[in-house]
This record gives sequence, structure tokens and C-alpha cells, in this order.
Amino acid sequence: MNENPTYKVCVYCSTFNQTSYIKDTMDGFCMQQTNFPFVCLIMDDVSTDGEPEVLEAYLNDHFDTEWTKETDDYHLTVARHQENRNCYFAVYLLKYNHYTIKKRKLKYFREVADEIDYVAFCEGDDYWTDEHKLQKQADALDANPQATLVYTNFQTIDGEGNPISRPFIKDFPGRSHSGDNLPTLLRHGNYIMVLTSMYRYKVLESEYRTNCPVRMDFDTTMCAALMGDFIWLPEQTACYRSLESGMVRSNLQKGLRWIQDIYRYYAGLVMNGQCKPLSLGQRIHLTTLILMRALKKKDHQLKKDVLRACPLSYLLLPVAFVKFKVEKMKS
Repeated sequence: MNENPTYKVCVYCSTFNQTSYIKDTMDGFCMQQTNFPFVCLIMDDVSTDGEPEVLEAYLNDHFDTEWTKETDDYHLTVARHQENRNCYFAVYLLKYNHYTIKKRKLKYFREVADEIDYVAFCEGDDYWTDEHKLQKQADALDANPQATLVYTNFQTIDGEGNPISRPFIKDFPGRSHSGDNLPTLLRHGNYIMVLTSMYRYKVLESEYRTNCPVRMDFDTTMCAALMGDFIWLPEQTACYRSLESGMVRSNLQKGLRWIQDIYRYYAGLVMNGQCKPLSLGQRIHLTTLILMRALKKKDHQLKKDVLRACPLSYLLLPVAFVKFKVEKMKS
């Protein structure tokens, strides 16, 4: 086995039955122009639509194989792009479906890229359009040590690649900003698209994230918000493909329950002071926002949790109620 280069950025790409789209995803990876090596960890979860063959053909056409590995869980190929020499792929072909048995895959990635600075994500039906995405985001995090995440604007498209508008997405750019994003996330929920984001690696290794009962994009973003500030770059760097077969849209009620569980978990950490340092004024503001969210979503369990964790919240509940009603009237 060859020694791995020192990667600065690792790109995580999970894919399943996305033969029609995965080439666009890989093209977006290979186009990245950087002054550092980066590795794209592509994990196929036993696709049945011929996607493993597409991945292998793409490697044969564009990459030089560095080394391979076979285990009871997967076949791994690590390869270097023939022209873009800073671009490496590590393609995992799993031997059984991990999603259905809820088996986590992060430990597989560590043997290829453990000591890295930053992590980016892009699933197998989305793709990047800006060839300098990784470089700009890594530069931004290098220059701002207090930041844990940098994210950008994006274009929403349908399965055929046509630009579309989705009601639940249209407000995202207006909520995006640099600095402390924790209040905005607690007020509105998630508005940051993971395919546009780059995180510090320490976010993924944090105990906050490790102990979260549900693993989704929102969980990683909330963890980053607890740990530091965000950087917002308003340019579009990626295309998000909105499909009826997407994980959350294909099982909406389950997806909403997952989001609710993530919100409750991170709200609990905030209420217990398990986050970046907060002034008394900030704690009062965040508690009010959490109570407003509980009222808006009719989440009685969340309201009980807040009242139990913070006696001051009994005084803030009427304030939250009035603000919630005013916000509802405006909308």
C-alpha cells in the first residue's frame, strides 16, 4: 500500500442508484483548481442501477490507480487524476447496503484521509459549477480561525438539469450571512445547503455531533454553529438537484421527525451551556428563539425541555408568545 499524500481537504460523496447524475458530480470534483492536494471519498452503497460500473469506467478513463484494498465490507480504489494532479479519488464499492442496517461509514474514510483540515460534501445527484470552490473556501477558513464553516449560494434544478424554484428553498439566501449563525438556525431551522459548504474537520470529530441521535446535514451544521462563526460567500458554486426520490422528500414525515430530533438535541446543548461562550443577553435571546420555535411547531416536548432547563424561560415564554404572534401576522 502506498503512503497517502497530505490532503488539506477531503470531499465526502455518498451515492446510491444515481447513475444518471454521478458523472456530473465527479466532473465537478475533477475541475477544482487548488494549490493543495484534495481527496474525494466516493462511497457507493451497493447500487443496483449499474453505478459501480460507471464509477469504475470513470476511474479507468481519467485516473491512475495508486493502490487498492479488499475487505469483507468494501473494495477500495485510490487513484490520482491524470491531468489535475492535486485531485485524488478514493472509491469505495460496499459489499452490502449500510444504510438499511444503519451502519456508519465514517471509519472507512479515516484510513485514507484522517489528518486533514477541512471537509466538503456533495452527494451523487448534486454537482459543483465553480472550479475555484474548494480553493476559495479553504482560503476563507485559513484566514478566519474563529470560523467553523463557509457556505455559498446555489442553483436549484430538476432531474433534467432545468432551473426550478422550490418554496422551502427560496428564502435561504436571504437568511444567509457571515458571523454568528446560531440564532438564525434556532429561529428558522436549516437554510444552509451542505453541497455548498466546507467545515473544519474538528466539527465532524466533535462529541456534540458524535452524540447526536440523528445523523443528517442539519446536525453537522448545527454542531458547527455551536462551535464558531460562519462565512457566507454570495456567489453560486453548485447545483442542487431537487428530486422526488430524495431521502427526505420521499419519506417526508420521517425526515421531519429527524429534523425535530436534531433541533431538540442542539437546543438542549444551548440551554445547558454546552456551546461557544455566550453572554447573558445572548442566552436570553437564544432561549426566546427556541421557545418561539416550540410555539411555531407546536412542539410541546421542546417547550417542556426549555422550561425545565432554565427557570428564566418562564419569564421569557410570554415574550416569545408575543413575538411569535407578531411574526405570524407579518407572514
